[in-house]
Amino acid sequence: MAAKRVVLTGYEPWSHASENPTLDLLDRARERNYPDVELITLRVPVESERIAPLVDEALDTHRPDIWISLGLYPSSPVVSVERTAANVKDFPVPDNANAQPVDEPVFADGPFAYRSTLPIKAMVVAMNERGVPAKISNTASTYLCNQIMYTALHLVQEKELPTRAGFIHVPCSPGYVARAAYPEHEFPSMSLDVMTDAVDAAIVTAAGREDDIEAAPRGY
Repeated sequence: MAAKRVVLTGYEPWSHASENPTLDLLDRARERNYPDVELITLRVPVESERIAPLVDEALDTHRPDIWISLGLYPSSPVVSVERTAANVKDFPVPDNANAQPVDEPVFADGPFAYRSTLPIKAMVVAMNERGVPAKISNTASTYLCNQIMYTALHLVQEKELPTRAGFIHVPCSPGYVARAAYPEHEFPSMSLDVMTDAVDAAIVTAAGREDDIEAAPRGY
C-alpha cells in the first residue's frame, strides 16, 4: 500500500497569547514514525490575508491525501474535532496584522458551508480509546481556525483534488495557564502528551480509513 501523504498545520502564537501548543504538536508529530504515512508540517501565520495563498501553494506542491489543521481553543476542556466550516470571517478581535473583518465571506463565490471530509467520528473514538477527552464540535466558529478549514475544503474542491480535509481544536497547555493572568489563569488545560495522543489518533485513523463510522454523538 502506498504511503498516504498527510499535511498537518499549526498556528503561530496569537498576539493575545504567549504561546500556541499546536506548534509543539507539529514538532512532536515530526518525531513520530507513522506507518504508511508521509508527513508534511506547516506553520501558519495568524494573518487572515496569508491563509489562502499558503493553502493554495501547499495543495499544489504536496497534493496531499489528507489535510489536518490544528488550532487553539483557549476555553475548551477537550479536543474538538470540527464538523463544519462556514463561509464567514467575523473576527471578535484583530489578527496579528491588525485585520478584523466583520461579516465577510472567506470566498465570495463559495457555498455557505463545508463539512469536514475526514472520518471525524472514528477519529474521536480513536482518541477516546487512547484516553483523550475529545468530542465532535459542530462549528469551527468564525475566526482564523474556521477560515483555514473552509479555505482547504474550498480549494480542494476547486482544484478537483481527492484530498480529505478538516480541523481539530486543542485546549491550552498547563504551562500557559499556570503563567496566565486573570481570567485565563482558570482556563481548562491539557498536557502536551495527551494532545499528542490525540494528533496521533487523528493521523492514523484518517490515513487508515476512507469512510466514517455511523454512531450517535455523545453530546452536542
